[in-house]
Amino acid sequence: MTNLSMHSITNDLTLACQACRGAFEHGGKDAAGWAIMFMLCIIIPMLVMVGFFIYRIAKRQKAHADTSFDDPFLTDNNSNH
Repeated sequence: MTNLSMHSITNDLTLACQACRGAFEHGGKDAAGWAIMFMLCIIIPMLVMVGFFIYRIAKRQKAHADTSFDDPFLTDNNSNH
């Protein structure tokens, strides 16, 4: 019963491009579509986590940075104007 209900839910979904989908539909399988969906379900959360941690590190660095260790080229105090 669950296989039939899962097929009816995913029957109308396009999980792959038409070239990949058409190549696998003649055998009754949608392996390429599920492979692409699996990849997206892994890659997208990983990219979100990397972006979140980069933001978090930058925010913490800005809050706890000691300006005495800054590069002299970054400050305007050493300009010769």
